[in-house]
Amino acid sequence: MRNAGLDYLRLIAVFLVLGRHFNFSGDIASSWWGCVLLSWMRGGWVGVDLFFVLSGFLVSSLLFNEYILTKQLDIRRFLIRRGLKIYPAFWVFLLLTVVFELSRGSPINKGALIGELAFLQNYMGGLWDHTWSLAVEEHFYFGIALLFWVFWKRSRSNPFALVPVSFFILALGCFALRIATVIFHPDFSYTAYLYGTHIRVDSLFCGVFIAYLVHFKRLGERLKNIPTALLIVAGFTMLLPAFFFRLETTKWIPVCGLVLFYIASSLLVLGFIRFNQRVSLSLFAAFGAASYSIYLWHLPVNQWVCRWLAKMNNLDNHLLYIALYISLSMVFGWLMSKAVEFPILRFRDAYFPSEPRSRIPCSKGAEESASIQR
Repeated sequence: MRNAGLDYLRLIAVFLVLGRHFNFSGDIASSWWGCVLLSWMRGGWVGVDLFFVLSGFLVSSLLFNEYILTKQLDIRRFLIRRGLKIYPAFWVFLLLTVVFELSRGSPINKGALIGELAFLQNYMGGLWDHTWSLAVEEHFYFGIALLFWVFWKRSRSNPFALVPVSFFILALGCFALRIATVIFHPDFSYTAYLYGTHIRVDSLFCGVFIAYLVHFKRLGERLKNIPTALLIVAGFTMLLPAFFFRLETTKWIPVCGLVLFYIASSLLVLGFIRFNQRVSLSLFAAFGAASYSIYLWHLPVNQWVCRWLAKMNNLDNHLLYIALYISLSMVFGWLMSKAVEFPILRFRDAYFPSEPRSRIPCSKGAEESASIQR
């Protein structure tokens, strides 16, 4: 069963990313709402950090659940399930990108296309500016599969005991690499400061660490006396620096800020996970469940909207632009999820189910932990 609260959080993450890619024509800073939109643009990139922590939390939860219920780990099934989640929708996205560009007479950059297909676009460059994050996640999936397989071979009775120390070593390593980047590459670039797996994977592994604490150290129970509102307010408050300081000119943001933001995202995960059965917002959860397809398609939609408004000589109508860009991104992404992503996921769940077919008896607490699904 999906956790509706985490779908709400996915929706918030995708809204943040949508705002990051606003493309305004002219000056909008003269009005209060323009200042709000500019702040949204400035800090919307932290939506990716939210996605990273969510992904680490949910993906590792699948493996933790399997171990809790069966005392086994099927790494092959895990990778197949991840592939069926990511690849088909992405391949359709790339195919339609190539077809559309060729139909317009635009040449395709072969190096960029290879980067996309190999999931190396965060180092090689790609056809789109936003797919770098998919490369980071893809590298993480293979990395966590290998790491957990090594843990499993090392100790089948307690394979995940090294998760905490692994996280702290990885976090220190990524932090050191970010410091080195600022020292040896003083001129800001997104590729150097933000896109590399070697400087961003700690955000995903923070999600793994939180999932470990939830599943094996009863973190949810230990935090039960902390109000949900406090966790959420604290999480959002810790994200605020991204909306006030420009990433491109504030050196501490891509170094220390990334640590602050994955801690903030962890608090939000721990807060929103409690909303599973308490709040009935099925429409919002449905769009949150389609967040992957919305994320894939929001930049093409943005370009189409800008071209249409330019053709109508209406580029300065910022409210119309925002309404069209956000609503069409949401609707088109949702439709693509219904057309491509969800049918593949139904096939995946039928032939490669996440729920292990053979169980061993386990405690009620373990069953509750194992109810967290992606």
